[in-house]
Amino acid sequence: MYNNIEEAMLGLSVWKKHLRTSVSPISKNIACKPTFDADYYRESVLYRFVELTESAYTLYKANLLVGAITTARAAQETLAVAWFINSKLEHLTKTKDLSHFSGIMRRLIVGWSNDEEFPEKINVFKCIDSVDKALEGKFRMHYEMLCEYAHPNYSGTFGAYGKPNHETLEVTLGCYPRSEETLKGHIESTLVICITLLESIQEKYESIINSALDVCFELHQEGKLKEQMQ
Repeated sequence: MYNNIEEAMLGLSVWKKHLRTSVSPISKNIACKPTFDADYYRESVLYRFVELTESAYTLYKANLLVGAITTARAAQETLAVAWFINSKLEHLTKTKDLSHFSGIMRRLIVGWSNDEEFPEKINVFKCIDSVDKALEGKFRMHYEMLCEYAHPNYSGTFGAYGKPNHETLEVTLGCYPRSEETLKGHIESTLVICITLLESIQEKYESIINSALDVCFELHQEGKLKEQMQ
């Protein structure tokens, strides 16, 4: 775990250098397609995570804290998708259920809400909860707290911008008259947690995807691959 937000952002800058500008399957063998789908989609998720995290940090430094916390929340749910992909690769390795894996990847890559032409999207809470299993409920609790700021509820409106004076019945409005330190603390903890988890995801990924690829080749050799691909 990083000690502070500055350390975490320095760590992110190191991982950013590893982002790929192109992703290719290791061969044209059809057995490579399921993990290739996971690989290129995951890379786009990482690009999104880096952009959102850097944007949240920029807003934080500019003291635009509601914008920063809303963007940090988007970074957290994006990080959860990367974790979710790892978990589904592990599930494929353990169960050899390629049909399940292919269906999940299709919904992640081209999923949409309420449109019959596209598969139903994966609800982000499904991804959040996949992280939550490892963190004993703390990850979702943190995300739901951020949602209170991201939505125009009390924390994201009057709680952020208003300060009542019960003696004069006057309400003073401005940027964070009561909540500046709380907002900063939430932003800092979110980015530190997410960048720390990114390291765990990245360190495990190569082994996980290679194991999943081995399963796909095994299914192909057994003549079971195509019937399970969607």
